[in-house]
Amino acid sequence: MECGKAMEEGPLEAKSPFTMYSETVELIRYAMRLKSHSGPGVRQEDKQLAVLCYRCLALLYWQMFRLKKDYALKYSKVLLDYFKGSPKVPTTPPGWMDSEKGTTGLSSSLSPTAKHHRRGSNGGSSAASLISIPQRIHQMAANHLTITNSVLYSYEYWEVADNLAKENKEFFNYLNTLSGPLTLHSSIAHAVQYTRQALQWIRISAKLN
Repeated sequence: MECGKAMEEGPLEAKSPFTMYSETVELIRYAMRLKSHSGPGVRQEDKQLAVLCYRCLALLYWQMFRLKKDYALKYSKVLLDYFKGSPKVPTTPPGWMDSEKGTTGLSSSLSPTAKHHRRGSNGGSSAASLISIPQRIHQMAANHLTITNSVLYSYEYWEVADNLAKENKEFFNYLNTLSGPLTLHSSIAHAVQYTRQALQWIRISAKLN
């Protein structure tokens, strides 16, 4: 995390801070798979460590979004302009939807396999419901989704950390008092200082050197 921040503030490097944050996310995920932090018999230290990991994941995803935010805004504007001027999907559903509605329900209409068979058996009658999208727009939509997903992951991991922290209120209340509360808008420097202090206590409690 410190390395990624140094890359942001220093001269241009061969490796981008976004890549550093992304690789740190994968490193934390890998570390979390090595030891269970839920279920019966799990030590409090493991749960405390899991909270720290989730907090760091949330902050890293937020930093990743922040670095790509300008691209997301640009993609959003282009996509909105395109879809405002694009033809609308026909309001009249293809004939096969009415014929199968009573027997298959909504779930069958979402099945790629079912769509394939219907298209073949009806001689292409469902083609009227398809709209061609330029490759450039498709790629922009995919990139926009990747960037904005970072926000969703950030909030999701933060909520998971909040729920786990409830089982160790005394530990984290004391940590917040000493180091200052950690939020999604905390600086990387604060997050590092907060995490180091917590790890020191966890090592002492777990009797690790």
